[in-house]
Amino acid sequence: MKKIKILDFAILILVVVAITIAILIVIRMKKNQETVNLMANVVNTIEDLQQNLQSENSEETKKQLLETTIQGYNIEGIIEIPSIQLKYPIINQTNDKTMKISVTKLTGGNINEIGNYCIAGHNNLDGTMFGKIKNLKNGDTIKLTNLYGETIEYKIFDMYVIDPNDVSCTDIVEEGTREVTLITCTNGRKNRLVTKAREI
Repeated sequence: MKKIKILDFAILILVVVAITIAILIVIRMKKNQETVNLMANVVNTIEDLQQNLQSENSEETKKQLLETTIQGYNIEGIIEIPSIQLKYPIINQTNDKTMKISVTKLTGGNINEIGNYCIAGHNNLDGTMFGKIKNLKNGDTIKLTNLYGETIEYKIFDMYVIDPNDVSCTDIVEEGTREVTLITCTNGRKNRLVTKAREI
């Protein structure tokens, strides 16, 4: 009789834990979707301002573009990866707060300058942020657009996994070229997945 009661209690606990986990996952996914919607609005705002800049070339529009922010953080440009339907504004600094908002600049000069422009992003289970990066392959295209609407396309030439303490991926592979490096967590956050691309 006691064994049955213990078994019933254990099952009850497992059910409660499973329901709690399911609720937390749904809440997290809803929050991620709200963030995606916010990012889409910011991208649309930037693109509208860029179109205005091309038609008017006004100082006011330039100022608005340079002062574009998300939750108080400055935006440097937009990353787009057509093959995985990814499009996000790039926040100009990387820390715990900014990485919860969007993808972020880790190292490098300005967008599309000569050198290695490194972008970090969370590998969310629901596919948001850099959650679909693992589906990329060599030859896929990454587009970076600065705030003035200048876009350069990069072709992926390498993908590999590194230790979190290995920062060699932030170095430029070939001097005098424009490169972009995407970095996200993998293997339960034990490693980093690195995606390297070079200007086409």
